[in-house]
Amino acid sequence: MPFHPGERVYWGAPEVIYLEGTIVKSDETAQTVTVRIDRATPNSAHLIGEAVPFAVDGLALLQGDSPAGTTNERTASAKPAQPMSDEEKIRSAAAVAVHQKYGATISPEQREAINAQVMQVIANDAEMRARIIESMDQILLRER
Repeated sequence: MPFHPGERVYWGAPEVIYLEGTIVKSDETAQTVTVRIDRATPNSAHLIGEAVPFAVDGLALLQGDSPAGTTNERTASAKPAQPMSDEEKIRSAAAVAVHQKYGATISPEQREAINAQVMQVIANDAEMRARIIESMDQILLRER
């Protein structure tokens, strides 16, 4: 199992939904870990302080500092996700892919250049674009 109790991990990306915390329990058989959330995007800040189970294949080890746009302040209830155009959904999906691959280890300029490359790949593949928009719609529906 790639993750162990005490390690800091994150799920998602600050451009959409982001949860960060410390592993408090792992289950090798189920390939899951339980994470005590201590940072999140504002629309998910109601989960701060909660222990949330995750499949290990959706997590990454935190390297470097927490990303901008996240908070460690718990809110009493979930804030609804902001509506997004299809282009914003594509831009966010590209940013998520780049964040998952590089975390906070690249410069803002490098991040922007790679985001643009990923967005171009998505724009050139109508099927992928449609799947991403549909997936983002599902994520945003759950956050409302």
